[in-house]
Amino acid sequence: MDTKYIFITGGVTSSLGKGIISASLGKLLQARGYKVTIQKFDPYINIDPGTLNPYEHGECYVTADGMETDLDLGHYERFTGIETTRNNSVTTGQIYLSVIERERRGDYLGKTIQVVPHITDEIKRRILLNASKQPLDFVITEIGGTIGDIEGQPFLEAIRQLKWEL
Repeated sequence: MDTKYIFITGGVTSSLGKGIISASLGKLLQARGYKVTIQKFDPYINIDPGTLNPYEHGECYVTADGMETDLDLGHYERFTGIETTRNNSVTTGQIYLSVIERERRGDYLGKTIQVVPHITDEIKRRILLNASKQPLDFVITEIGGTIGDIEGQPFLEAIRQLKWEL
């Protein structure tokens, strides 16, 4: 069976329980015998939530490899028993940093860097990363924030593109 990708997005209000829904869905799929991982993509421009105000964003969760991530990764681990790593947590800041570092190295051969295709290609690469490292039946990807936030648009565009590429 090819890896299937499930995307969890929210409505117009944040903190509605997308993380718990993602973790619960992962547990239900595991109960049916499927191999699953869950990842969180946060549209904020910070590299990680480690320096965010906990009263504004909530507490951090530290993965086994020391990455400060969103608290939802702790839910994923507790519900499913999956050990998460830095590959399970992606922010817009990480995406942009990676693309800018490649541009500085000359990887784009002087091309103008754009949201489409460069940023969306990096988002797609990160969505597919966990399944490239281990055999998985399902990859559940939670897109943080609200659906109307402009910061989330590149993630939705990358998902739209993946629909036609997979």
